[in-house]
Amino acid sequence: MIEVNIRCDDVDAERVRETLKKWNVPFYEARQSFNGVDVILITVLVPDFVINDIVRDLVRAIDLRKGHSSIVWSSISGKSVKYSSSAKNLERFRGRWTIVDIESLTEKANSQARVDPLQLTLGAVASIVALFGLVTDSIVMIISAMLLSPILGPLYGFSLNIVMGKGKDAVQAILSIGKLLLVIFLSAFLSSLLLRFGSMMPGTPTHEILLRANSGVVYILIALVLGYAGVVAIVSRIPEILAGVSIAAALVPPTTVIGISLAMGWWEVFWGSLVLTSENVLGLLAGSVAALYILNVSPRSYYEKRAAKMYTKRTLGVLSILMAAILLLELFS
Repeated sequence: MIEVNIRCDDVDAERVRETLKKWNVPFYEARQSFNGVDVILITVLVPDFVINDIVRDLVRAIDLRKGHSSIVWSSISGKSVKYSSSAKNLERFRGRWTIVDIESLTEKANSQARVDPLQLTLGAVASIVALFGLVTDSIVMIISAMLLSPILGPLYGFSLNIVMGKGKDAVQAILSIGKLLLVIFLSAFLSSLLLRFGSMMPGTPTHEILLRANSGVVYILIALVLGYAGVVAIVSRIPEILAGVSIAAALVPPTTVIGISLAMGWWEVFWGSLVLTSENVLGLLAGSVAALYILNVSPRSYYEKRAAKMYTKRTLGVLSILMAAILLLELFS
């Protein structure tokens, strides 16, 4: 169970009592002096699976800008009849995020937001495998390339850091995505040049290559759904390889086609694949952020939550504007 200690003045204490009575959780209070100010200490025992919701309401009830006001909670062990009774009444909230859940998601996102040389190497290998699949119209090889690409981690790191209001970490995740896409592009471009000089490249684009040269609104919608589904899969503890394949399908083949078409001088294919990749990147980013926003993943502090919501809304707004700009550019080009 979680013990929550609330310090506040008489004005805020009345609102705290109303909040705790609404949640039907047991509490007791005592008057004490804090830094020379007469305050009330209210202690309440709550189940860990509703701590986020209760603290959220308590933050609304207390003006934390006052120096004597505070909310502190910690895990404790022991048994309480009143606690057990209130826990049963609050079971309906078990499906919501707990502090432990949020900390686990954040730790996982921070570990995946950065790419190391090994992951970049995997990206290069995935690009080369995808290249051979694209030029030989081999679906099996293209799918194999998707299994190798480590693109899901940075995408997840970006979305979670945005909804948690951590702008610097979100930028780091974006840079990681950029590094992976750059490695995929360069690997495909250089490999295509070598194969072209060896007369091992087809004279015209294959069917699989042409498929990655088409773009439009439908592809943005698909990317949005994939970004949403990929993040939901992660937080739902679905095996990441299943979610990662769907994300890689939207990025690895079209990025590889950019490198192939540039090396071969297929300019129409180059432009189409470049636009498609841009649409997919923006759609995946927007979908992943929207997923965590809808799932109500956010910081616990009121002020951090407010800043995080601002980050999230601005990010979704910027991504929407960029997607609209790409579509307009495509329509009038």
